[in-house]
Amino acid sequence: MRSLLSFLKFLLIPFTLIYASVLSVRNLMFDWGFLKSSSFDLPIISVGNISVGGTGKTPHTEYLIRILQGKYKLASLSRGYKRKSKGFILADKHSNSLDLGDEPMQMNRKFPKLNVAVDADRVNGVQQLITNNNELKLDCILLDDAFQHRYIKPGLSILLIDYNRPISHDFVMPTGRLRESTSGKKRADIIIMSKCPKDLSQSKADELKKDIKPQAHQELYFTCLDYAPIEPVFKTSIELAQLNEAKKESLGILLVTGIANPTPLRKYLSAYCSDLNEIQFPDHYTFKDKDIHQIEREFNNLKTDNKLIITTEKDAIRFIDMKIESDILKKNMAYIPLQIEFLHKTKDQFDKHIHQFVENFN
Repeated sequence: MRSLLSFLKFLLIPFTLIYASVLSVRNLMFDWGFLKSSSFDLPIISVGNISVGGTGKTPHTEYLIRILQGKYKLASLSRGYKRKSKGFILADKHSNSLDLGDEPMQMNRKFPKLNVAVDADRVNGVQQLITNNNELKLDCILLDDAFQHRYIKPGLSILLIDYNRPISHDFVMPTGRLRESTSGKKRADIIIMSKCPKDLSQSKADELKKDIKPQAHQELYFTCLDYAPIEPVFKTSIELAQLNEAKKESLGILLVTGIANPTPLRKYLSAYCSDLNEIQFPDHYTFKDKDIHQIEREFNNLKTDNKLIITTEKDAIRFIDMKIESDILKKNMAYIPLQIEFLHKTKDQFDKHIHQFVENFN
């Protein structure tokens, strides 16, 4: 199997070279000024990555919201991946994941004071937010997944690199998983290596720093993902203490995910239960009625009476918007929010950098 995959990757090399060349020319056009990047009279922080797949952009963006929202009026702007709507939309109390996409809708529900907007044309999206600024009174805009969107020049650019998929050992698509050459990391002001082990040693961090080779102007941080206490997906009488108080040998969990990589969550949950079944759907999957029936069947097949359906926060948003009729899901489904933790006591340094950028803009 590995030899077959290696052979297929070998066949893709010409396409990789063509794609990489096109991207390099595009970036040079921006670097030399032939293609224009728009700047705005408002602090804009971009959060993005170079590789495809999850690097933890949403929990890192949510972290920025938490440290800024107490002092500043914020807006988030993303393209709204896989939404069914078009053009610029500013979320309100009637919005759902079909209008915004799952991740923007997650932030819209989670942060009531945040102005959540989506637009595939980020320049137009920022212009629309600024046009409405007499009403919104914004102090800062957060751009989600916009590292390659060079038509906007953010005041501060944060690049995420997955610890488990070092970009120095990867290739540009389609042979590898990189959206552009690793040289693109020079555009970042802050580089965060995400999804690190909690016990990452300082010596290992120093070794990784040598591999990343940050430039003199770039700050490098290491973060890990942590799981917050579980929450009910629906407002029911679910007994969430089950997960923390139940004995491992008596708890059954059905894990239902539509994300790029459910492995970390699976490993986390395996420590809490004796019977772990799993249903995996594609990333950003739109759940259907037949999927609900499958979930019910798999849940009923768990071999213990003490059992739960666990999903991710992003997936929970889509289940909520389905207006679920199933009593099994309503009474037994919970999600586990993700949060980030800065390693090696660098949280205060990072927070200070972010606050100083917003305060000192202009």
